[in-house]
Amino acid sequence: MKTLSIRQPWAELIIQGRKTLELRTWTVKYRGPLAIHASQTVARAACLAHGLDPDQVTTGAVVGVVDLADIEELDAASYAARQAEHLADEPFPVAVGAGLAPAQGQPQGPAPTLYGWRLANPRPLAVPAPMRGRMGLFEAPVADAERNTGQAGVQVDEETRRQGDKETRKQRDKADEGPSHQRKLATGGALPPVSLSTPSLSTSTRPFELRVLAVSTTDPGESAYRLALYQRLVEPPADQQRLYEPEPPTMRRVAELGGPRLRAVADYTMEALRTDGYKPTDLGPGRREPFALDEETGVRLGLLFLAVRPITKVDRIEMIAQGIRAMTSEEAYYWYSKCTGGPAAERAQRALRVLLADE
Repeated sequence: MKTLSIRQPWAELIIQGRKTLELRTWTVKYRGPLAIHASQTVARAACLAHGLDPDQVTTGAVVGVVDLADIEELDAASYAARQAEHLADEPFPVAVGAGLAPAQGQPQGPAPTLYGWRLANPRPLAVPAPMRGRMGLFEAPVADAERNTGQAGVQVDEETRRQGDKETRKQRDKADEGPSHQRKLATGGALPPVSLSTPSLSTSTRPFELRVLAVSTTDPGESAYRLALYQRLVEPPADQQRLYEPEPPTMRRVAELGGPRLRAVADYTMEALRTDGYKPTDLGPGRREPFALDEETGVRLGLLFLAVRPITKVDRIEMIAQGIRAMTSEEAYYWYSKCTGGPAAERAQRALRVLLADE
């Protein structure tokens, strides 16, 4: 089934029927059943604003199905008039690449085209189906059953159900009774307490690693440690690995940050770690084990590190961080691919800084 990955609490609000208009900067011709996948990213403040516990919402799973009834282009007037449907609390976007209006003096590009995806007839899954989200519309093994009988239900195929059951058993085995780390199912039931301080996905399966680097200098302007973000590379098939001499690397370094810049984005770094289940106390100069990060968390953190590296003014670093936080998943992935892809990456990074902070 066609599937769309959405941050929490928006995915939950859609399945509850409270959010009926999803905002996107792109459109599709498809109409019909649409599975809603809750991504790993949680907007904590938005959860609280809508009466949801950010530590209880489901993430990393398909939570239900809706009908994509129509897609229509929105202007500033219709955006404001339909706020009760889309629930966004930012001004109508006027800067490409960010969900916020530009600060005074920030250069303005052409306003992005904004589309409202009208959603209807939400049907929650009896049990959320754990799986990894992707950009755009993607296919997921979810089947909509009995949707015209008045007793609509949603099913997953047996392979997906087995994988979900296996993941749930793994989480039970690593359960920690701490209530602040329990994740509640979208349907109102709750999984057994799961310790998110020890992520269920191992370092070998999560695509990003955040490593703590020791600092030997005693310069008072330097922080007690530096952080380096690494991305896992796609390994060649086993029968082709012998063709590589030497063996291809498994990781590449995306960016490294330390000193005043790292301190300026400390809150955003901690937020990224909490998103993937770590505690603030896990981060310190003595840590040797890397933090394993999910894809979207790594993409946003990598984009942040790359963008603020040459910036010295704290207010501009804050503008960049807020702009990246406000990006949709599609915008974050787009800019990350531009800022890490080949010889034009430096120009893309500069363009992003100009866009978000008037470099």
